[in-house]
Amino acid sequence: MALLGLATLAGPYSPGWAVAAGVAGGLAFLAVVYMGLGSGMTRMNFLHILGTMMAPRASRKAAYAVGLVVHLMLSAGFGLVHAGILQAIGISSVAQAAGWDLLIGAVHGMAILVAMPMLLVSMHPLVREGALQRPGIALTGFGGMTPLGSLMAHVAFGVVTGSIYAAAVL
Repeated sequence: MALLGLATLAGPYSPGWAVAAGVAGGLAFLAVVYMGLGSGMTRMNFLHILGTMMAPRASRKAAYAVGLVVHLMLSAGFGLVHAGILQAIGISSVAQAAGWDLLIGAVHGMAILVAMPMLLVSMHPLVREGALQRPGIALTGFGGMTPLGSLMAHVAFGVVTGSIYAAAVL
């Protein structure tokens, strides 16, 4: 709540545009993730892992659908956070927003590389059962290039989210 108060002081905060920008950033994130999967850079099938975390016994198609819905909801929420931070900083151009949100996305990506393996091991029912591969440190269990791909996906999220939000609100 304090962040929203700071954002209000720094300029007009638009939750609607923040959500829209976050969803667009989430789609950019998925494009990077699935380019990595398609090119063999990683074995991490993000939507399937996310979907089966919520619905472990769902069909493959249903798990993808659940994963997509959860991912887009999280993207909308992170769009609100990113926009709030950008407003609190007092961005004044699309380029400035893209640069700052590139940095914010990179920090977010680094935090995910630390937290996600622990979350998957402790909370994902199929990982705990051994039915899904263990993520390893910094997600390296899905391939040695997975950490770089994950970081780039979060950077893409930031750049797209910040750029769209700033273009719409400034």
